[in-house]
Amino acid sequence: MRLLEVGYQDVKPYASLAKKERVAISDTQNTLWFHVYMGEKHQDFVGICGLYTAPKKCRIKGDWFLPQYRGLGCGEFITQCRLLIAKELDYALIEVLTLHPHYYEAKGFTIHKETRKGVWLADKEI
Repeated sequence: MRLLEVGYQDVKPYASLAKKERVAISDTQNTLWFHVYMGEKHQDFVGICGLYTAPKKCRIKGDWFLPQYRGLGCGEFITQCRLLIAKELDYALIEVLTLHPHYYEAKGFTIHKETRKGVWLADKEI
């Protein structure tokens, strides 16, 4: 698998599909957007993800995959990639608003609170 950094205009076509699954894809300032590819030569588009970078914090955001690629480890891959990117950008903490707090808890994130119905805030020192 690989990530390819793209602009918002390249992820925008998937925003309406993602919204149906409660995944927010919006044109926010300071967000690094990525296409996710896999396959023998990493040519098969499988989904999108983002990393919001503010002056004092960064946040995992906008994970969405085509249905046929779910459950194949893509989420694990992009989580690890964004942890590495955040570390390279000298962030000490990464956070996420998630519908799946147990996934992130298993990855070493601390679950803090439910911010709205079904959405949890979690973070991790990196």
